[in-house]
Amino acid sequence: MRWLLMALWIVTLTVPTLLAQDRNSFQIPAEYDNYMSALNTRDPAKRASAMEVFLAWYPSSVMRTEALQQAMAAWQAANQPDKAGAIAGKLLQSDPSNVHALAYRVYAARARALQGDSSVLGQMVAAAEQGLAALSQWRKPAQLSDDAFQRDKQRFTAQFKGALGYFALQAKDYERARRYLREAVAADPGNLQDVYQLAVAQLEGSPLDALGFWYAARSIAIARTAKSDAAAIEIDRYARSRYRIYRGSEEGWKEIVASAAPPDAQPPANFAKSIPRALTPAEAAVVVVEENDPGSLSFADWALVLRHRDASAANKAAADKVWTAILDKQEGGSTRLKMPVKVISATPDVIEAALTDQAQRANESDLHIVLARPLAPLPAVGASISIIGTLSEYHAQPFKLVMTGAELAEESLPVAGGGCADPRPQMCTREYRPACGLHRDGSRKTYGNACTACSDPEVVSQAAGACP
Repeated sequence: MRWLLMALWIVTLTVPTLLAQDRNSFQIPAEYDNYMSALNTRDPAKRASAMEVFLAWYPSSVMRTEALQQAMAAWQAANQPDKAGAIAGKLLQSDPSNVHALAYRVYAARARALQGDSSVLGQMVAAAEQGLAALSQWRKPAQLSDDAFQRDKQRFTAQFKGALGYFALQAKDYERARRYLREAVAADPGNLQDVYQLAVAQLEGSPLDALGFWYAARSIAIARTAKSDAAAIEIDRYARSRYRIYRGSEEGWKEIVASAAPPDAQPPANFAKSIPRALTPAEAAVVVVEENDPGSLSFADWALVLRHRDASAANKAAADKVWTAILDKQEGGSTRLKMPVKVISATPDVIEAALTDQAQRANESDLHIVLARPLAPLPAVGASISIIGTLSEYHAQPFKLVMTGAELAEESLPVAGGGCADPRPQMCTREYRPACGLHRDGSRKTYGNACTACSDPEVVSQAAGACP
């Protein structure tokens, strides 16, 4: 979910645009004129530069803090995070409790963390905790109305507590994550990032809090309003799967999604009690086979059923039906399955991969892939690829599927290959590790290895494995 939520979690820093002073209150009226000229510059990058020029001309201006905050917000709007961060640093040097600068620090660190940089989490938490302390002492600026001041306090509260909730969620401290994210969502009910993460914290924690289904439905509505159908579909897929396990069917899910769609929607009283009791995973595994064609189930449902094979006689019967359906799909090995996976580790002959969402979140392998031929270069750990092969066996506990005769799907070949660089190789080893060379005219040809492929001047890129 990280990639699709990143695009939707946008916090634009804003600062007051009204001055407590008028032009006549300045000893040098040109100072006021220059500030207002910079403030009214429409282009964000030009406005930021104009504010920095103003500060260079009037380093002791009474508007220094406001000018720095305007410059920081403008650099952010211009998509210049390094410059915005530098301004935030200047603000915090002179005022360690500046809530605008602390909010930007939190925003920037959380954005980097969502892109996979966990090294910034400590900085994010420190800035968020400092921001909450600063908010408790923050006094209303003279140029802000009471309503605007309260809105800003709510917005900053949501940012700081949302970041702390996100950190707790990463640490799988679900109770702490729930507490912070509830407060963040109360302060900013329209923030998709926090609403969705509150749903995850409630649905992943133990015991599961069924109110998370409503927040998942609400996050679907927010995503649709933002015209992000991909996000809405992905959230629905996750929440629907959890709901089906919880209730044993999808009955009532569409109604929950519809009830959460209005902009002012709030969770109904006793919402959790309105959903029938939770089934255990083993019970859900039996029900999902009873109510569905085993061959039409998702990979996640297959895993659920096979994982609980030994829980009871009913689970054994359900697992046997699913495994028979899988073998039937493969038609005795003549038809192979295509699966999207996350790479956990890779060697030329074997890839350990995560197939289900649960395994991908935990970075654990639940699919052992034996390749049809040695693979080189190897896909990176953490890469998302599609693999084609035959499911030949499985182990219930610890759960793992085994795929044999596997190859990368065509669209994933570039994950383990790349463009041919100039100058082209003049000599290559005779090691046979087939590579698929893409010619300038769009045709493909299998070469003995990547070096041999790129030695052909007509080849523009190569991908690991023989051409499909």
